Amino acid sequence: MNDEPTQELHNGRSFEERVFARFDAFDARFDTVDARLDTVDARLEKLEAHSYDTKPIWEKALAQIMETGLEIGEVKNTVGVIETKVVALETEVAGVKVEVAGLKTDVAGLKTDVAGVKTDIADTKTDVVGIKTNVAGMNMSYARIRNELTDVRRELRHDIKEKLDIILKFLLEDREDIRDAEDKIRQLETKLA
Repeated sequence: MNDEPTQELHNGRSFEERVFARFDAFDARFDTVDARLDTVDARLEKLEAHSYDTKPIWEKALAQIMETGLEIGEVKNTVGVIETKVVALETEVAGVKVEVAGLKTDVAGLKTDVAGVKTDIADTKTDVVGIKTNVAGMNMSYARIRNELTDVRRELRHDIKEKLDIILKFLLEDREDIRDAEDKIRQLETKLA
């Protein structure tokens, strides 16, 4: 379908207004024909009242009546053609109305879908905010735990260093005692041998 809007025709008047305007024009023409016939009748009555020889006038009036009859026949044919076109246009308008109703239904469905998508997006945004909050909390917890582990490691190093210093001190003290004990054992072995 073409996306360009339909151009306004006939000075913005609706289809029905234009059709009724045409019928009004036909009525005006019929009124004119009736007026002409009334004029002819009046003239005939006037002539009959004066007892004139009306044959030439009558023949002229008859010719005008025949001409008027032909004009009426043409008008009837034109009205018939217009009525056929009006019926065709009414059928097309009915089809367009059905299509418009279908489009309205489709648009309503799309509006519902868009509202659902907007709700989903809002829910997703809320979830993302919650996740960001959780991540921030986890980052803070991680930093706190890391600091605590660093402190524990420092304390452990200090404690281990102190313990190793104590062990080395005992080993050095025990080493002299062991040397003394070994010297005494050698002396005893020498005495026993």
